[in-house]
Amino acid sequence: MSYKTATQASYQATAEEFARNVADLAPMESIQKFAGLLPPKAKIIDIGCGSGRDAKIFTEMGLSVLGVDFCENLIDIAKNNAPLAKFEVLDIETATFAPASFDGVWACCSLLHIPKKTLPDVLKKIYSMLKEGGCFYIALKKGSGETLEKDSRYEGGDFIKFWSFFEEKELQELLKTAKFKVLDCATVHKEGKYQTHPGVRVFCQK
Repeated sequence: MSYKTATQASYQATAEEFARNVADLAPMESIQKFAGLLPPKAKIIDIGCGSGRDAKIFTEMGLSVLGVDFCENLIDIAKNNAPLAKFEVLDIETATFAPASFDGVWACCSLLHIPKKTLPDVLKKIYSMLKEGGCFYIALKKGSGETLEKDSRYEGGDFIKFWSFFEEKELQELLKTAKFKVLDCATVHKEGKYQTHPGVRVFCQK
């Protein structure tokens, strides 16, 4: 079983429990800052939208939101949670979008399921998807290396997930190589037992 198949199957099997676990973990400070960097009624894409938690907040702010995720069960939940947004089952690694399709790209704790060697190509794709001056938010797990292991937060099965980890400097260099202008980078400390690691979050601009 590939890293992607294993991760996807894990989310499919635990979608409802996952949605409950992350319901109160929306990064409101980052959401507000991101929205403030965008024009009114901006068109954004939420990559790895999961249960639609953040998409719902963005639509309530008046933004036009497309949420994409590779887990069909989570997309079903998202459609109920955020009825004002649009959703599609898509894998960002293989999906294609027209250049300059979005004012903003939001990727909160989703691209951490992509291998480190693959992430540069995904970042280049995201750069192309953005309009000139568009904003990109990315949050990943802080650390080094990558792993395919059991997600011990869920009981009742071998729910395997792939995770990659990044340090601040490492992520900033990748973003700069993809031609992004880094606006702000910070480490986010764990809040609650569900979060397994501190995070690294970056705001950047095309």
